[in-house]
Amino acid sequence: MIQVFFSTNFKQPGNGFKCVPSKFKSTRKGRHAVTLLSSNACPMPLTTKLICAVWLVFLIAEASAAKARNAGPSIKATLIAEHSRKTHKDYRSVDSSVESILLNAETAQQRAHRRAFEMASGQDSMEPVPLSESLEDHITDEEEASMGPPPDNPFKLPNFDESYKTHSLCEEWNSGRHGNNVNLEYTESADRLLKIIGNGVVKNGYNMFMAPGQSQRVTTNVSVAVYIESMSSFRAQTMDFEVDMYLAMGWYDRRLAHNCTNPILVTHKFIADRIWQPDLYFVNSKFAYLQEVTTPNFMLIVYPDGLIFKSMRIDVTLSCMMDLKRFPTDKQECPMVIQSYAYVENLVNLSWHNDPPNFPIGSNAEIKLNDMVITNTRFEKCEGPYPMFRGYGNWSCVRGFIVMKRLVLFHVIQTYAPTGMLVCISWMSFWLDPRASPARITLTITTLLTLTTMSNGARQDLPQVAYIKMLDLWLSFNQVLIFLVLLEYTIVSHFLTKRTMDCEHRRSQNAMGMMTEVGANMVFPKSQSKDRLRQRSESPIAGITSSTPLCSNGANGYIRQRHASIDNGHGKLSAQNSSYSMSTGLGQCLGNSAALMSGTNHTNMPYYNKTDLTKPCSKCAYENEMIARKIDRYARIIFPSTFAIFCAAYWFYYSWWDVEN
Repeated sequence: MIQVFFSTNFKQPGNGFKCVPSKFKSTRKGRHAVTLLSSNACPMPLTTKLICAVWLVFLIAEASAAKARNAGPSIKATLIAEHSRKTHKDYRSVDSSVESILLNAETAQQRAHRRAFEMASGQDSMEPVPLSESLEDHITDEEEASMGPPPDNPFKLPNFDESYKTHSLCEEWNSGRHGNNVNLEYTESADRLLKIIGNGVVKNGYNMFMAPGQSQRVTTNVSVAVYIESMSSFRAQTMDFEVDMYLAMGWYDRRLAHNCTNPILVTHKFIADRIWQPDLYFVNSKFAYLQEVTTPNFMLIVYPDGLIFKSMRIDVTLSCMMDLKRFPTDKQECPMVIQSYAYVENLVNLSWHNDPPNFPIGSNAEIKLNDMVITNTRFEKCEGPYPMFRGYGNWSCVRGFIVMKRLVLFHVIQTYAPTGMLVCISWMSFWLDPRASPARITLTITTLLTLTTMSNGARQDLPQVAYIKMLDLWLSFNQVLIFLVLLEYTIVSHFLTKRTMDCEHRRSQNAMGMMTEVGANMVFPKSQSKDRLRQRSESPIAGITSSTPLCSNGANGYIRQRHASIDNGHGKLSAQNSSYSMSTGLGQCLGNSAALMSGTNHTNMPYYNKTDLTKPCSKCAYENEMIARKIDRYARIIFPSTFAIFCAAYWFYYSWWDVEN
């Protein structure tokens, strides 16, 4: 208490001074009481007055300095904060009774959880130590060991900070009755915040250009969560996908703490743009925009303790570098990286809001993609230095992964089954006659071209990568298998059309035929023998010469000929053919009519069939045909067996790889 026994009020009746007894008058302002002398005090010398005036100035300055050192809030702010804390039943309310201390005391478990969160977020607690701090020494080791894990939601209950001013924005009847009810049931209008934020920058007040803890060199911790509403356009060709999501973030801005019972809802950019917000962006986004039908889809809620919750609905096209080695049975982990663009880690620290099952990455259970299904999600915290023109800076970021598995049924129906059927159809040529060249070639070429067209269609939605995909292996093997079918018929056709003119059969039989001709017929002169050979080779019908008998009896091999002798115009039969009859001759000729018309070898003409150099060896042709048919019989077993073994190994290998991964 500062008492000042000095007054400048003197009554001057007449020409002299009159001393009137003084009465003390006390006024209270704040913590300091000032007692002033009333008027009509006794007169003092001038020197005493000056000394008292100097001493009064010194005392006033000392009182101002003491008030500055205390740095306490104003009386009005202190009363409002005290009223708000009492009505909110905050644990920092201190009462003289032991029962109230025990009821409002912060338990050791809550204190440990709070400290763990503050240490993880890198933010030192600025609130005073409650009286229950002394109870920590009475917690046994068993109780400490039985404490569960810290709560995942640090924003679950109101958390006021005494070191910040609580602004009076609502009336007395509408303030301080929120309690611990965390559900959002009612909100206040956003215009109340204009008393705090003004035009964005208030002298000695709110500054929208500074982070909440930037003036105190304290890091602002921002919690981020994502809820996926829908996904579409998962394209392997461009390696990206579209996500319709709700992006939620929360942080404490104690500068906006207020005394209202309900939170304040902001839905207009006019006011939201005057509040500091984290400048988050998606690092791996190709395109993103905020939904604005029918109004911009965002909301910003300011809670009484200064917690700010912001949610917005955005459409983002995210890039995903896929590994397509196991396409179409592949699994993809598509990242979603969120980072502050301008604020370094010491100013803004990002972290996932871990509150299962909806956060940090939740999704709509009814999401259905064309050929993908979401199997899992995982998240992690990341950071990294970014080089700049002068030094580098560390930016905080969070990274989430959406694990998706491709549905293979579509590709089995559209690709695997049709291509396998084409391979099986190409095997039908093995059961066709080897001489049916048009049918076999047409069937094989058609299946090969159809498979090539289907392969191009299956690959047109895939990027051009430098490695072999699972689908490429299947299509390539099928194409090779059909190509081998065509190659097999080429070999079969070669044996069927093979003409052997000079072989062992012909050389041995040729020598025997010459000896038979010399022994059975007359020996021609050398000149006549040459003429006969020339006539054989120049005959228009292969194997038939001018001396070839037309008819022969198959019984004894002797040649009978009909001779006509012209003797004075009368025809006579020779004596050796006197028993010849017309019916017998016609029967013998008709028996060899096929040899005469086709010019092919006949069994009754051994000499000319075996010695004619213009005809291939019939025995070699028969052997070649048997070889061709044997190749077809082997192909009927080898090709299906090879395809079956490949299918079993193909699916077993990739199924085993899937289990291993």
